[in-house]
Parts: sequence; structure tokens; C-alpha cells
Amino acid sequence: MTTAEGIRALAARLLTDELVVLPVRHHSPACAGQVARAIRERRPSAVLVEGPRTFGPLVPLLAHRDAVMPLAVYTWVADGPDRERAAGYYPFCDYSPELVAIREATAAGVPVRFIDLDLVEQERTSSGPLPEALTREVHYRHSEGLQLLAERLGCRDHEDLWERLFETAEVPLGEHVAQVAAYCRLARDDHPDDVLVADGTLAREAEMAHHVATALAARGPGDGPVLVVLGGFHAVVLPDLLAAPPPRPDVVGTVPPASTALIRYTFERLERLNGYAAGMTAPAWYQLLWEHHTGRAAGDEHPRVAATLSALQEIVGELRSRHRMPVPQPSVAAAFGHAVQLARLREREAPVRWDLLDAITSCLVQGDADVEGRIVHTTAARVLTGHRVGAVPPGAGMPPLVADTLARLRGQRLRVDDDERQLAALDLYRRAGHRATSRLLHGLALLGVPFAVRVAGPDFLAGTGLGRLQERWDYQWTPATEGVLAETSVLGSTLPEAVAARFDDLLTAQEEAAEGRSAEAAVRLLAQACLLGLHGRTGRVTGLVREGIGTDASFEAVADAVGILALLAEAREPLEARHLDELPELVRLAYARAIYLGRELRDGEAEPRAVARALARLRELLVSDVGADLDSDLYWAMVERLRTDHDGALVRGAAAGLLHVAGRLDAADLGGAVTGHLDGTVGASEAVAFVTGLMLTAREAAWQGSALLDGLDERLRAWDDATFVRHLPDLRLAFASLTPLETDRVAAAVAGRHGLGTLATPARRDVDADDVQALLAVAGEVAVLLERDGLSAWREAP
Repeated sequence: MTTAEGIRALAARLLTDELVVLPVRHHSPACAGQVARAIRERRPSAVLVEGPRTFGPLVPLLAHRDAVMPLAVYTWVADGPDRERAAGYYPFCDYSPELVAIREATAAGVPVRFIDLDLVEQERTSSGPLPEALTREVHYRHSEGLQLLAERLGCRDHEDLWERLFETAEVPLGEHVAQVAAYCRLARDDHPDDVLVADGTLAREAEMAHHVATALAARGPGDGPVLVVLGGFHAVVLPDLLAAPPPRPDVVGTVPPASTALIRYTFERLERLNGYAAGMTAPAWYQLLWEHHTGRAAGDEHPRVAATLSALQEIVGELRSRHRMPVPQPSVAAAFGHAVQLARLREREAPVRWDLLDAITSCLVQGDADVEGRIVHTTAARVLTGHRVGAVPPGAGMPPLVADTLARLRGQRLRVDDDERQLAALDLYRRAGHRATSRLLHGLALLGVPFAVRVAGPDFLAGTGLGRLQERWDYQWTPATEGVLAETSVLGSTLPEAVAARFDDLLTAQEEAAEGRSAEAAVRLLAQACLLGLHGRTGRVTGLVREGIGTDASFEAVADAVGILALLAEAREPLEARHLDELPELVRLAYARAIYLGRELRDGEAEPRAVARALARLRELLVSDVGADLDSDLYWAMVERLRTDHDGALVRGAAAGLLHVAGRLDAADLGGAVTGHLDGTVGASEAVAFVTGLMLTAREAAWQGSALLDGLDERLRAWDDATFVRHLPDLRLAFASLTPLETDRVAAAVAGRHGLGTLATPARRDVDADDVQALLAVAGEVAVLLERDGLSAWREAP
């Protein structure tokens, strides 16, 4: 059990003449300030920092005066026989104790070394996958001791507890180390060794202890102490590890070298509430505290008081400018005074973040804090999180692909220097610059770079939304964007090179396919080449298309392929396929192949609905400009053959519908076909399948003429309940393609057949007065809730 005497003894072992161990929380301004003080006062001979050893060459860049935080070291490696990817981020901000140690030591000419296991070593010594952030601090969140202490002190969680205990007042170094050691020892006591073995903690600590011992052994006479900046969870056991050194971790197998890149990071990603386990809540708030603390002159007001006023003014400015909210100056003054008084009432030296937020709620929110105050609270959270984006210093060695991509994105006027989500609306048909932007975004998507998502517009690969002229993308720069680009640098030094290399990989995979080539897959590659602007690769792709058309035995796949080829020919501006001279011939080849396969189609060779869709797609081709030169008689002969000879009722129904709509099957013949399937001479399943196929290609038959409804009405009357229930889902699906207006027309026609002039709203007559009153009371409560939430207009919605 942790005792006061034990903590004092531990603190004495952490601060000696030979060794200074500073237990820290990552991104803690209080810890960062103590690190700076310790380096200036203790004049160490070496500074050791928790972090992968391969980060050593980046120390001069992190200490560079032109490095603007937040930045992160992104490290990645492909490990194992299957080249499984491992990657992680190690973020830094101005108030990260590790960065302060690097800056202070570099300024004093003291060598700095990272001492933790490298990425692959950490992964191999852990039983589970590594988290994205290498500065993880999950042990505090899972500590029952810290949670109990937080509850006893009236804190919301362990983060609120940390701020109350450590971030509000400055204390001497020895007292600070003892207090942090007590806090971290509580968390350590809640984690048995088997848990720490499984997550790799003990292996990492053994490695770091080895490097500390090596540095201590290298000290010469008169040298200053070795100063170690270590996560508090590890620091509290370091003296014991030095007294009884554990064996250094023996990582099995050859360890591939990890690659590293210094990339820009954002406050939004540092925010703990956004999923970063080692982050501090509200990084911009702590940045303000750090700036006021480091720039404080003797006699100046408390840094927290100054930071409170600065944050409040920024929040009010945002409310006024972005939300047009009239915030009177007296309310602002009242909120500031309220925050200061709350801190005094709560026995604090100066306001903390929660004092500011409570003051804002009390003085700036009019009405319900959960309704009217939502804008105020959201704005406050956004301001306290911040939108700062770091900047790497000159000579950081940004991978060429990252630099090229950022330059191209900026050249297309896409915002990559802030962390807010943006919308790009691209006019593909009229603006060449917008087409270039589209290709750029599609290329990033092909590479798997997390940057943009297409949310609307024509999809030329799937053949949907083709009537839309604009393409809309949601995009947002994140550190993951640069991280994945850095990994992808092996494909090329520029974005076009990398996209072309990845596309060539797709082509090679298609060429090396062990089984039959897919015509549809080959044609989609051709369309994708045009979409990406890789028109120089189309010659190689057309060879695959020819081979796929000749070998693919799937009717629906070849029909889809000819549809995509026709789309390529029609979508001239967006895809710029007008220079593909072989396109008309490919359309003719694919069309002829589809007709041949369709004519020989047998039941069971393809899914019936897919066949119906393929038939409809070929019909659309024939009525388009591209299909004007194709022999339509071949198509209609195939459709007639399917109507009369195919074994599948759904396919026969679809063929009959196509012929009827084209005027090649009159109403009488269609009626005969419908009657023949619904008069009871065929099974119920076959009858329903025929109706389904007919509705897929000629849904107007449901209200034009009487054959379908008459036959269906008679058949339903003849079915018993079990048969009706069994086939009801398929019948509902058959009519699902009808629009609401078409459904009303069919319903009116059915009602007329049964002597009903109008369709009245069904009324329940088995409800007593008590039920009615209870339901009215519930409706009243719902109305009040809707009114409170500003949703009363929903009650009038149709």
C-alpha cells in the first residue's frame, strides 16, 4: 500500500546528485514548467527522454526556432512475412514536457537522447495492437484509486483531479515530484504485473532503465546529473529497476528499421475528447496558460487570470461574428468576475477551465442551458480546443510526395492549413480546373489517403447520379493525411507518379488473375483511368477490355461492361474520353457478346433480378446516342426468345415488360401472358416471380389496362392464408419500385374494383375512452418536449 513515508522516500530517490527523474504527464504545462526549472537549476550532463530511440536524429529539428507546434513524429514500418503495417504518432506541443526538455537541453548544449523501444519492438513485446498515439496514458483512466480520490474531492474525473492538484499552483521542484509520484503510484497500484506484461509496459521500462544505467555509468568526475523525463507511471519504478536491473528485452527475429517523418499536427487531434488518449482536454486553453506563464513578468497578474480573460474574449468574439449573437459587454464583465469569484469560492488560487465554463453558463446563457446554451457551449469547446496547425522547420526533410501533394492541393485552392472540415463543389462539365481538382481527389482516394470523401455527384464507375452536373467533396486535412502520404512515398515522389504506380498495381493484378478475366472489372479500370486523368495508361487497359469481353461468360457482367463503355463515350468533358479511338469498336464488341450470351441464357446461370437489370441497361443503351448505330433487332430477338423460352418466370416477366413498353407486345398479348401466370395453372411462386419481373421493367402495367390487377385480384382471392403470408414479402418487393403517386393510382384502381369510391384513412374503433385520454396526454408531453427543443415545426410537418 502507498503511504506518505513511502512516497517521501521515493521522491528522495528520484532527486539525487547523480540522477534526476522527473515524472510527467504528457502535455502538462505544470510538468513542462518544472522540467525547464530543473534543467536550468541542476545543469545536467545528459537528458534522456521517453520516446522511440530512432527519434534521435529529429532532436535538432524539434528544437529549431522555426518549428511551430503542434508537430508529431510519424513512424511506420512493414513487419513480418505478410508485411503487416505498424504505425504511430508521437505528438509535441509547446507545453509538452518532452519538448521543453529538448529545447532547454539543446539551448544549454546538453546532449538529448530518446530511450524507449522502437515501434516494432513495442509491438512485438505487446500482446495486442499498439494505439495510434505512442504517448498513451490509459493506465490513469482505468485506476480505481484515482477515480475514488476524484469522487472524494468532488472532481468530475481523473483529468479534473489532475488539474486541481497540479495545474493550479506552482510549487517547489521537490514538492512537485513527490506529489506527482503519489498520484502515479496510486494508478500503478491498480495494475498487476500480468497486465503490464501483456501491454508491453514492463518490457519498455526494462529498456529505458538500461539506457539510464548506461548514462549513469558514463558520467565523469564533476559531471552534472543525468536528467530523465519519463511518464510518471514508469518513473515511480525506475529507482527499483536501477537497483535490481531486469534483463533488456529480447525481441524475437530481425527487427526491420522504422521510417520517421516530422509532420504537422493540430490542436483538434491533441484534444482528449477527440480520442487521443494522452491528450489534455482543451489544448488551446493550456496553450494560453503556457504563453501567459512563460511570458509573465514580476508583478503581473496570475497567468490563469490573464488566460481566463483572453479565452472569454475569444469566445465572445466568436459568438458575435459567427453566430450573430448579441453579447452585451456588461455580461462579459460579469462572466469574468464570476469565474474569478468561483475560483476563490472553490479555494483555488486562480480560475481553472471549469470555473470559466460555469461562469459562461451562468452569465451568457439565457434560458435552458441544454437548449439555448448549446451554441454557447459548442463555441466555448471549439475555442478552448483551438484550430492551430503546426509548421515544420526548414530542413525537416518532408517526404517529396507530401510536399508535392500539399503544393497541388493549395494550387487547386483547397484549404490545407487549418483543421476545419470544408466542402468543395466542382463543376465537372464547364470548368477544366474543377476537373483537375476532381482527379486530384480521386487519386488521393485511390492511394487510401484520408483527406476527402465524395458525398454527391455523378458516379461514373457505378453509373449512378449521372444527371448531376456538380461533384461535391467533404475534405479535411489531418495529420493522418501527411502520415499516409509519407508511407506512400515508396510509390513515387509526386502525386501523379504515386497514383500511376498504384493504378499499375491494379492493372497487373487484373492481368495476373488466375481465373477468367472479368469484362466489367476491365471496363471499370478503363473508366477509372479516365477519372484519374491517366489517359496514357488506357492503351494497356483496352487490351484487358478486349480479352475480358471475349472470355467473360456472364451475361449481366458483359451487359454492365457495355453500359460503362457507353457512359465513357457520353461523358465527354468530365472523363475526357473523346480521344479513346477504340471506344466505338469496344462498344460494338461488348454489345455483340452480350446478345450472344443473353440468347443462350438458361435458368440458374444468373440471378434473375440481375438479368432483368442487364436487359434494361441494354435497352437504355439502344435509345442513347451511342447506341444509335447498333443493331437493335438483335436485342429484340433475344428478348422475345427469353420471353417465350426461358425457364425463369421473373426473366420472362421482365422480357414481356420490355416488349410491351417498346410497343412490340400489345395489351392483349400482355394480358394473355399475365392471365396465363395468374390463373392458377402455375404455382404461386412462379406467378409472383412473373409479376416481379414485369414490374421491374414495365411498372405502368399495374395501372394501365386491367389484365394485371384482374389476374392478381382473382389469384389472391383463391389463395389460403398460409399461401398469402408466404408470398406476401415477394409481392411487396415486386411493387416496391412504384413511386408514392403510382402507388396511389394502383390503390385507387383496386378500390374501384371493389366498389370503394375513395380510400379513407383507416379508423380504429376498438379503443376505449381511457386509452384515448392516455394517448392524448402522451401527445401533449411530446408537444412540450418538441417546443422546448425548438422542434415544434415538426408537429405541422406533413
